[in-house]
Amino acid sequence: MKNNPIIVGIDPGYDRVGVAIGQKNGTIWKILAHTCIQTDKKAHLFKRYAQIAEELEALIIKYRVTEASIESLFWFKNKSTALDVSEARGVIIATLLRHQIKIAEYTPLQIKQSLTGYGRADKKAVEKMVRMELALEDKIIDDAIDALATMICHECSRKLKL
Repeated sequence: MKNNPIIVGIDPGYDRVGVAIGQKNGTIWKILAHTCIQTDKKAHLFKRYAQIAEELEALIIKYRVTEASIESLFWFKNKSTALDVSEARGVIIATLLRHQIKIAEYTPLQIKQSLTGYGRADKKAVEKMVRMELALEDKIIDDAIDALATMICHECSRKLKL
């Protein structure tokens, strides 16, 4: 699997960041990690951003990530939440760029379309397809499922561009 990229899929947030790292060789995925970076709700926002950067950087280094896929933002009802998530995305993107990782962004619609064939699919349909594609049976937190979906979407998109 040396020639294939090691992809990190990221579901951004400031409270919880879903992260999945994997590599695909032919039809077989090797999942290296899937986790959720959970920040302390009582901590100052900047401290939370720092935690996200530190934990993400440790994963990037440990697994030698070469490409990244990150979910882009869509509209939010709560403007302050949208701003905090946007800033967290900035921290995430800066961390990836610092390690010279190629970054691709995908909308929720693109991710759902890629996995299920329907851009308005619900979370259960996306999770079902993630589990089928990766042959996963264990319990996985929602944020990590979203990150795995983003990672799979990137691999599909990457293959189309080759």
